[in-house]
Amino acid sequence: MFCPKCNEPLEAGASFCGNCGNQVAPIYARGATIGDAANRARVGDRDRIFPVQSPPRLPISSPAHQPQRSTPPFPAMTPRSPRFDNGPVLIITLSLLVIVITGGLIALIRNNYNGGGGSIQGQVSFSDNQGGQDHSNIVNINVSGLGALPSGSQYHAWLLNDQTEQILSLGILIAQDQKFTLNFTDRGTNLLGQGDKVEITQEQGDAKLPTGKVVLSATFPPLAFIHIKHLLVSFPGTPGNIGLMVGLREQARQLNNQAGLLKNASTGGNPLIVQCIAQNMIDIIEGAPKNRPRALPPLCGVLNITLSGDGFGLLGSKGYVATASTHASLAATQADSTDAIKTQAKDVIIADDNVKGWATTVDQDAHALLTNPGDAAKIQEIATLSDHILNGVDTDNDESIDPVPGEAGAITGYIHAQLMATLTLAP
Repeated sequence: MFCPKCNEPLEAGASFCGNCGNQVAPIYARGATIGDAANRARVGDRDRIFPVQSPPRLPISSPAHQPQRSTPPFPAMTPRSPRFDNGPVLIITLSLLVIVITGGLIALIRNNYNGGGGSIQGQVSFSDNQGGQDHSNIVNINVSGLGALPSGSQYHAWLLNDQTEQILSLGILIAQDQKFTLNFTDRGTNLLGQGDKVEITQEQGDAKLPTGKVVLSATFPPLAFIHIKHLLVSFPGTPGNIGLMVGLREQARQLNNQAGLLKNASTGGNPLIVQCIAQNMIDIIEGAPKNRPRALPPLCGVLNITLSGDGFGLLGSKGYVATASTHASLAATQADSTDAIKTQAKDVIIADDNVKGWATTVDQDAHALLTNPGDAAKIQEIATLSDHILNGVDTDNDESIDPVPGEAGAITGYIHAQLMATLTLAP
């Protein structure tokens, strides 16, 4: 074999001419592809330059947790992104789905309870009969969202006392304009002192005691209710243990009556009558030692002017105004007090503050009349402010006496004390 370029003899199997360097034969083996030959050439060159050595073996503490790995025969490839285990994510997703579905079912059941087309809303409130001779002797119940009942069944309301285990039937709720209502009156009975829970049951026939399914109920918050009853039912230390706001309203009414008599007496030209009435008003406002009414001068009895105060007094650190405000605050700050109780307690305190301011001025004017019974300006101011103390005054001319500074009087404060006892019925 000779080189086709320089015509020099070639060695057997040579790929290049030893004289001129001309390539005289392919550099890959017969039958192999160019790519395979190139790869083998590169691998061969790498093995000659960088001999492959087995990596040193590390101690293995637990074959179960650290399996032996073999050395890869090829260069390391780019690592793939780690694979995440989707099991926990799937479990959390399913749990959240179950919670959402369960909450929806509960809301659906409540909204359609007993066949009702919407959410059930019920309220129990207390008030006085016309004239205010009785105290909190009326219960008003209004419920919407209850479904119609089968023939022969009715919704029945009950007032329960868990302590004495007494049950008072309030009567059957009457369907009216897609609502159920009840108005119960018990003359001579303060219903706030008769129980601590109201229940609505589904009964058959003329039920004397609750035996059917309890549909709705509401319970007075026990801690706050102690002080609500001090305002509206009874309080130890007052004459006859009368409730604080009850006594405040009654003495405000007596004061306003005396103011009317005072105004009439001033036109009669008898200063002694003016002085007797002024002293009577002072006793109503200030009270007396040991809560006993002061005795009027003997001549006042001759003029048919008798004591009208109960001796407890509107003003003073232990009078009706200060003590009622204290227990309204105590009701609002108990652990079980509701937002409604807190709101209404503020209104009671505002009304009490108004009464305190007006009564203080009336007291000063009455003392002035003891020495100057002919002061017409003082008599007129007493008449005006005594009416404010009882009825309040509409200062903004909106045809409403609101529980705001300068407007609410004893009656408004008493009403908002009753609103503190309002209950919300729930399934």
